[in-house]
Amino acid sequence: MAMNQLHPVYHGYSNNVGSRIDIDRVLPPDLDDADLDEWLDKLSEPPKYLERIAPVSTVIGSDIVRGKNWSEMTVKSYRVFLRIFTSIAYYIRQALAEKFNERGMIPFTSCCVDPDTMHRVVELDYEQGENTYGTFMDLYRTGVMAPCITVPFHVILPLLHSDFDRRLVVRIGLLLYWKIVRDYHAFIKSAHGDSQFIVAFWLPECGYSDNTLKILHEEFKAFTKKEGVPNAHLVLLLDNVQAKDRDTDVMMKAWNQVKVGKDRVSVVFRDRSFSDWVTYSNPSVKKLIDRTIAKVDSELNEAEVNYCWSHYEEIEALTFSSKSAASFEQKVVKLAQLSYLAVSPDMFIRRKMNGKFGKADNEPMDVELRDNSGWNDRHLNVSIGRWEGVLDSNAVFKLVDENNPYTRRTRTGKVAETGPQCWKLAFNEALKRCAMVTKGDPETMKGGFLEVLAGICGHKDPKIVQRNVENFLTHYTYVHWREHFIQGDMSEAEIQISELAQDYLMKDVRKKLSDENIIRAGVAAQGYFFTLDSQRSQATYHENLDQRAVYQNVSMLVLGMCNYITLMHWDGKKSEANKALDVLKAELLDFETAFHRYRLADYGVTEQEWRESIKSMVDESELNIVARATRRLAARHLRPLGFRKDFTREDEHISSNCGHLWTVEVENSNYKWENKLFCGMREE
Repeated sequence: MAMNQLHPVYHGYSNNVGSRIDIDRVLPPDLDDADLDEWLDKLSEPPKYLERIAPVSTVIGSDIVRGKNWSEMTVKSYRVFLRIFTSIAYYIRQALAEKFNERGMIPFTSCCVDPDTMHRVVELDYEQGENTYGTFMDLYRTGVMAPCITVPFHVILPLLHSDFDRRLVVRIGLLLYWKIVRDYHAFIKSAHGDSQFIVAFWLPECGYSDNTLKILHEEFKAFTKKEGVPNAHLVLLLDNVQAKDRDTDVMMKAWNQVKVGKDRVSVVFRDRSFSDWVTYSNPSVKKLIDRTIAKVDSELNEAEVNYCWSHYEEIEALTFSSKSAASFEQKVVKLAQLSYLAVSPDMFIRRKMNGKFGKADNEPMDVELRDNSGWNDRHLNVSIGRWEGVLDSNAVFKLVDENNPYTRRTRTGKVAETGPQCWKLAFNEALKRCAMVTKGDPETMKGGFLEVLAGICGHKDPKIVQRNVENFLTHYTYVHWREHFIQGDMSEAEIQISELAQDYLMKDVRKKLSDENIIRAGVAAQGYFFTLDSQRSQATYHENLDQRAVYQNVSMLVLGMCNYITLMHWDGKKSEANKALDVLKAELLDFETAFHRYRLADYGVTEQEWRESIKSMVDESELNIVARATRRLAARHLRPLGFRKDFTREDEHISSNCGHLWTVEVENSNYKWENKLFCGMREE
């Protein structure tokens, strides 16, 4: 049987909602009395987070996977997922030789796992004597899956506060995934004789803007040129609704490109309606195959044009039902048996570019993309409004998003909530105001962590100072996700904060850093990463404020602010420390007053809706979740600095319990929570 011209294109991405509530260390109140060697060692290690205990389990085929919380359960699930991918590879290899006359493995999907999930996989391997991470890397190295680069912290790039931050996270992403991408391309070259360097890039939530693409393209080209790959080609994975004025059927099947200056970037679109149906409707394998084959185009077949239809979904979606993972496996294998060759997005583009796949006369087809857009936005006017809390983030006059009702469980039964989304307006603004204080101004290198790092560098040329600070923050990646790099080609001895600070922060500066300044630099870099980490998109994706993704974002923001306040305390800058504390109090502890502070009425919000949106969903405290998390963490980390009048010892023991993500995690019967009333442990 000859190969069919239609190619299913698959992409999986991680979207692990976090469970963090704190970090395992408290910075010393004074460096003079601290053990500097001990702190140099601690700051050369990745942060060790404390997580909530909220036991949950799921069923994947015949496997029951349990975790102390959602994050651990998800990471454990990857063992099962990879076993399924390995099984798929066994059948695909046979089909490639027998049906497609291919001499080497062709990836049937791309897979994008965020840095924190990869790091958790390594740590769990250590604890339980497994080799899940090694299996991951083997699947990439042998071409079973294609790697896909993404940015850290699951941030929506257009919503970051500066181009400095956008460039920083793109550089970090390239640094994190480069060895995986390099090894994958070595396999492609050896197995298929193909030397083209084509890299897929996943934007979290498909958060796109024209400015973001420009920055991504510039950084990608600069990085690959430095690595000796001058003609690398970039592929974006986006939602079909993000394209302007195009026939969906034609666009979905074609090789698309978007102009970036004088260059071009390829784009592979997914069909939102098809992907939502596959993910959430739990269709049978027969229906999956029938609906895929229904995309066959007789005209393109007759013209011998190869074409595609793409499906992207969260890797974690394989836990949505006990049959999801098995259905995915059977679908891919059965389609291969029917001579439909599934490929990864980069492989589809690669074969279009090298002529192994037939091209239509209009390929590559130029497309235009909607500025400031994302996927899974609920509105007809596709924007990033879902995460900002507005109907249309591109509107001249922004209005609050419509309510998103949901049902939560209480001791007295199920309660229907109206789901006002106005809390997102205030939450985003509070994070922004706090982050501006802690991070500083990247244009002037004044204020926040940037001023601390610039002062440590001390060079007279501001351009060298900015370059060194940027490079130091970029390469602090080696510390923050150290275990990932140690599994590669780096050793623990190579990843020391003292070496990184001297090599990058002090480049072209004729002085050696003291231990105190190395520690200050490490605390500043860590604090900057914490602040970026507070902008994870999962917090504002869901409908309710009182849930663990918000708790984690607030925790990371407060930890970043505590790092900054501690630095100011060490440096004797009491007024700067107090200013930062005042911002923390005003924006976070007094979050309930944000209705008037941010003039939410101008967006169409009523005070009653505001009160409804921020109410506590746990019995232990009437405080809103932002105030609860802030007070708990600030008490533990700032009381040792002398802020005992601001925070009591009892504040350290405020409950970290919060509401669930009711719609996606509690209503789904395949997730068995030990406690369905709130996310945490019962205290009875």
